[in-house]
Amino acid sequence: MSKYSSFAHSCIGESHIKKGLVCQDSSLCVSNSRYTFAASADGHGSLCYLRTDIGSEYAVDCAQCCVDEFLRNLGEAQADLDNSKERDQLFGQLWRSIVSRWHNMVEEDYRFEPFTQEDLDSIPEQYAYYRDRYLAGNYIDAYGTTLAFAVVTDDFAFCAQIGDGSCVALDDNGDAFEPIPEDPHCHDNVTTSMCQDDAAYSARFCYFPKDSIPAVIFLGSDGIENSYCNREQLYGFYRGLALTFSENGLDEGLRQLAAFLPEMTKRGSGDDVTVAGIIDFEQLKAMEEKLRTALEEADTEENPEESEFASNGNADDEKTVAAVTTENTEVPDNNE
Repeated sequence: MSKYSSFAHSCIGESHIKKGLVCQDSSLCVSNSRYTFAASADGHGSLCYLRTDIGSEYAVDCAQCCVDEFLRNLGEAQADLDNSKERDQLFGQLWRSIVSRWHNMVEEDYRFEPFTQEDLDSIPEQYAYYRDRYLAGNYIDAYGTTLAFAVVTDDFAFCAQIGDGSCVALDDNGDAFEPIPEDPHCHDNVTTSMCQDDAAYSARFCYFPKDSIPAVIFLGSDGIENSYCNREQLYGFYRGLALTFSENGLDEGLRQLAAFLPEMTKRGSGDDVTVAGIIDFEQLKAMEEKLRTALEEADTEENPEESEFASNGNADDEKTVAAVTTENTEVPDNNE
């Protein structure tokens, strides 16, 4: 798997710093001889979700552990990934294992350290019903988080997501697209979540056969997309980031990203921000000129009076948990 590299970085939001909150995003990347993995999770932000930062950390860890086990056990069933029905069943099993492991970790954390009265008193009075739920033993919500991850092997790749945030991939022409189906239940501050009762059936997937794996797959928390006015500006950010990695290499590219994200959250959403991803540097290097051209064309078309960043204002407020549906899709061959 030396062909692929992964990275991940989370940055505390400007508004969280002002409010004295911890960073509630988590991210993780792993590369080994069998697969390359990257994940992003976004805790729900509100003071009502007392341990959402822990929940997001558990989410990326559970995803990686379950993906590792899934790939180890795939064996001859790998052929089933070419069949959409069989693939949906396999990915459904993977997602159920992630949710189950996450619930087990949350339950163990609460068993060893139940909420204190001080914890409960920190919940704003207008959200007292959360306090009542927790006192009644319904504490899972306190760990609520979104989750998105990407996996690349030598033979295929796939991505999965619950909740908001974005997965943006770049094809051989430097064109940006979002391969994971949109969740109609995610809008404004409403999101699906790992803490929902039906979370085991809530994931959206995309699958890439060997010949159509993108050069780059990015995963970003909603603090990233909420820092831009529209999708084209968001895609411009990811194209620019891809070019930065191509020109400077993984380590320097990640250093520059880490230096840029605090400025993004300060001028943009104010929310915690996370970017994780998987890169095929050979493919990426071959499309450098196309990326430069796309960025130059975007700069020419952009209104010079429009700010580079735009804030939605309430990106870090309470995220309402929505009902969910399961959707899966296969990404067509890039050459079609």
